[in-house]
Amino acid sequence: MGFPAWTILQSCLAASLAISLSISVAICQEQPKPLRERLLERAQQGDASAQFELGKHYEAGRIGLPKDLAQATHWYREAAKQGEPYAEISLGIIYEFGKGVPRDYVIAYMWFERSAAQLTGGDRESVVELRDAVAAKLNPAQLANARRLAKEAAAGKNP
Repeated sequence: MGFPAWTILQSCLAASLAISLSISVAICQEQPKPLRERLLERAQQGDASAQFELGKHYEAGRIGLPKDLAQATHWYREAAKQGEPYAEISLGIIYEFGKGVPRDYVIAYMWFERSAAQLTGGDRESVVELRDAVAAKLNPAQLANARRLAKEAAAGKNP
């Protein structure tokens, strides 16, 4: 007589296991995309902060992305076109040190100046120090050109 009760218990356990597996599969299928994929989607949609973040990750080779200075520069530039000051700083550093691009102190100065014009407090002071260190490497004609480029960029002419 105990035999039918055991069969019922086995059936209940099997049903419970099937439901648990179904729930587990559903949860696994709803996992969010990896960070790099979410960032890339947002960056391609024009999100300046995502473009800047993507640039940082390409520069460092993080979150499963290869270290790729050309991609880093591309995404920093896309963010900078929208006025993202930290992307502008990153571009200044890239041009100051020739990281994946020809070293160009004039262009580095311009990016630092663009960024400094938007920032305040300690962030601005830090960028001004970077800009002034680059300015010390320029002759008077180069410095005048760098300042002209910065003014043009501030007027909406993208470099």
